[in-house]
Amino acid sequence: MAKKKVTKHNFKTKRKDGKTLMICRNSIADTNYNLWSFLEKHPRCNEWVETNANVTAVLCWRCVNKTVGPPEIKGGYVSKGRPRGWQFMKEFVDPQGNVFHKGKEQVDLKGTLEPTKIDTTPKKKLSKQEKIDLKNAIYEQMALVKGNLKKAKFKKDLKKGDSELKRLNRQLKKIR
Repeated sequence: MAKKKVTKHNFKTKRKDGKTLMICRNSIADTNYNLWSFLEKHPRCNEWVETNANVTAVLCWRCVNKTVGPPEIKGGYVSKGRPRGWQFMKEFVDPQGNVFHKGKEQVDLKGTLEPTKIDTTPKKKLSKQEKIDLKNAIYEQMALVKGNLKKAKFKKDLKKGDSELKRLNRQLKKIR
């Protein structure tokens, strides 16, 4: 059986500032190229692309965009009308009567409970000076607890002091 003769194209190459540039593969009509069915409708391309020295053919970014088409852009997140963090609540009942326990719907309890009341009042933000004052108060309490820890002799007093220090450290982290 005779082999099919494949025509090999030599695409134009030039060197500029030590870089090898090659003309786009769509610069000539090539029916052997697998993307030719997409590119034959468009005019020939004269884009030069930076390549390595051993590359035989290249397709420029414009021709790639023509073959791929535009991206599919979805609408994004759509709210279901539930408050933030509802799936982490032990029990949440939406206005339609659906009951959720930690985000899992409980079908058998539908309509048996009152809808969950959500407090929508915004939390008061602390000013910079209020944060500084609060930090200083926490640091003073920490100094007192550390002083008591140094004086402590019994294990129960040491544990109590350690847990108090951990609690104060958590409060400090919340402020930062």
